[in-house]
Amino acid sequence: MDLANGMPAPVNERSAADAGQGHDDLLRGRQIFAVEQNTERGLVSFGVAATFATVLFHREWGGTILAWYLCVLGFCAIRFAVMRRTIGRTPSPMGRAAERQLIAWAALSSLVMTSLPVFVSMQSEGLSFAFMLALALGTFWSGCFVFAPVFGAAIAFMLVELVLAVAAGFYAGLDWQRGMLMALFACGVGGAIHIIRQHSELFRHSVVQQLDLEQNTEVIGLLLREHEDQSSDWLWQTDAAMRFVEPSRRFQDAFAMSDAALRASSLEVLLAGSSGGEAAVGQVRLRDAVVARQSFRDMVVCCGSAGEERWFNLSGRPVFVEGRFIGYRGVMADVTAAKRAEARVIHLAHHDPLTDLPNRAQFAAVLDRAFAANRAFALISLDLDGFKPVNDCYGHPVGDALLMEVARRLRRLLGANDFIARLGGDEFAIKTLRHDQESVESFCRRILEVIAEPLTIDGYTVAVGASVGVAIAPVDGASREEITKSADAALYRAKQGGRGTFRFFAAEMDQQLQERQRLVQALRVAVAREELRLYFQPFIDARTGVVTGCEALIRWQHPTRGLVPPADFIPLAEESGLIVPIGAWVIEEACRQAATWQGGQRVSLNISPVQFKDRDLPERILAALTLSGLSPSRLELEVTETILIDDADAALDSLRRIRALGVRVALDDFGTGYSSLSYLRRFPFDKIKIDRCFVSDLDSRPDSQVIVRAIHDIAVGLGMTVTAEGVETAEQAQQLRITGCDEFQGFLYSRPRPAADLWDIMDRRYAA
Repeated sequence: MDLANGMPAPVNERSAADAGQGHDDLLRGRQIFAVEQNTERGLVSFGVAATFATVLFHREWGGTILAWYLCVLGFCAIRFAVMRRTIGRTPSPMGRAAERQLIAWAALSSLVMTSLPVFVSMQSEGLSFAFMLALALGTFWSGCFVFAPVFGAAIAFMLVELVLAVAAGFYAGLDWQRGMLMALFACGVGGAIHIIRQHSELFRHSVVQQLDLEQNTEVIGLLLREHEDQSSDWLWQTDAAMRFVEPSRRFQDAFAMSDAALRASSLEVLLAGSSGGEAAVGQVRLRDAVVARQSFRDMVVCCGSAGEERWFNLSGRPVFVEGRFIGYRGVMADVTAAKRAEARVIHLAHHDPLTDLPNRAQFAAVLDRAFAANRAFALISLDLDGFKPVNDCYGHPVGDALLMEVARRLRRLLGANDFIARLGGDEFAIKTLRHDQESVESFCRRILEVIAEPLTIDGYTVAVGASVGVAIAPVDGASREEITKSADAALYRAKQGGRGTFRFFAAEMDQQLQERQRLVQALRVAVAREELRLYFQPFIDARTGVVTGCEALIRWQHPTRGLVPPADFIPLAEESGLIVPIGAWVIEEACRQAATWQGGQRVSLNISPVQFKDRDLPERILAALTLSGLSPSRLELEVTETILIDDADAALDSLRRIRALGVRVALDDFGTGYSSLSYLRRFPFDKIKIDRCFVSDLDSRPDSQVIVRAIHDIAVGLGMTVTAEGVETAEQAQQLRITGCDEFQGFLYSRPRPAADLWDIMDRRYAA
């Protein structure tokens, strides 16, 4: 009402007042929303503090603190529910009633949370006084900042706690100490009011700025959309017959058509003849909208343009003049690049990016569909033989090119109903409807032949082979998991059979594979369960007969199998990678045992080729020496030339790092490899071990005597010592002694023994 004349306020004045009120309500809603967002953390932190207080002082304050704690829990639960309801939706305008309700919550929060801490702090001393005072002050400042966005709520929280403090002080008996405490608290409230007012005003200003920014952004967005609708380069317009009218230059370029050709065409004709699927669905939706004279937005359709498939995003609205339809107007965007990228992403989700073959996920789906159709088929699983040396020797680009060529060769072998996939690494799988043994055997032979054909990549001629495992469904498996497991078992048998061959699944293969898997699983926990043992076989000085050292040999004392020979579990440890932690344990245990030998004998360890690829091996050796206190010169590592074949430079670098520690390095099984002499020139080994195959034939084969003599001469010339292993007869020992060998090792002197049985031989002198 206009108070001056009693008439209703003008419409424009009433609208301005409503707009101002709406702005205030929106501001108030943002403030209350911010308080409720802060409330969750405040409730959680106070609940934790109240719990500690109850646990610490329930004996001192008994039922009082328990009752207070229950009130706190109940209040927090109710307050949490109210808070979640508020922040569960976007901030919305709120009236003064909502603000008054929040102020009431603030006062009630202060009453429930601070009543007991304030009361106790006025009644007690010592730990309970300090804890409760800290809790009261902490709650005070926490509540102040939680309710700071709504200044009235913060004031209510502070004043209630101040009133409680004054009441508690008078109830406890006002003396100068409590009086000072209440005065200090009152001063703190005054300072807090000033600080919280500043925070509240800053928050209010930031919200006002945010609301103004949102309003301006909305206005700008409307202007930009209007500008886009009116001046987009991708405008299109039709007449009532849906023929294009005044097509823009960019519209002509997009469809590679002239102005006259576009004017003679229509939207329906232009989009006709595209492929099915999503394109057809888009055309149907667009046609339905046009027939119904409805607006449409972001309609993605496909058409053939300039000899290629193109995708467009269309928006349009019908135009009516005096109720008469005169055509459509709209905007268009070329989204071909985005659609191609989307198709590429979908393709990569089901295909291997290197070979473009289907991947493991798609192959699994194919197998599932094959089982659902109840059709017999063969699953062929294959690994490349010799791929890793090619990859390591010539580099990953050559390895990748090799895999792509293998994929192309395998594709050429496939029939119309065959399906191939790359499962990862150098693993491939083929599903074929061939399922009789003769045709599958012929197919597998052809696979082995085409893969074995050499090829030239970047000037390198490389060749690999393959191992193939075959399982027939449903005989060898009635599900994807079963048939895959059977094919893997057959592949494993093919690898064991010497590689470059194929094997069909047989029931015993599955049993053997399961047994192998169980053994690997048991080996994983053998170290933790202290099932591994070290046995020691001594080295004997050929001239004096004294024990110069011992070779540490690992044994596995299985709880049910008994003593498992190394030949049964070391290959499994190497295949599974367990040789690295097992080898680390051997190094530590051997050094620990040798450190207890009083005669200063050395200990010798065999290092597996797989273990040697661990680049941290020198650091592991140093750590074991440091922990045991063993002198590095008393540790000797035995390596075979196998470690030098794959990457000689890296292996020799590791050997030099080990040798720099002061550790001795011996070349084991000398003469049984491919290029021992070249390695002897590149690395100064401390010792050469003559393989037992030469020692066992000394009595019967003169050529073995010549080889042993030659090995001795080479070692002497290079400053190395010679140890002969596998010495079992006195005649062998005598011939080796004449040849000039420095040390003997073999059953003639001692079999491998547990560490506890070494004491009776360490000081023994054997007959020279």
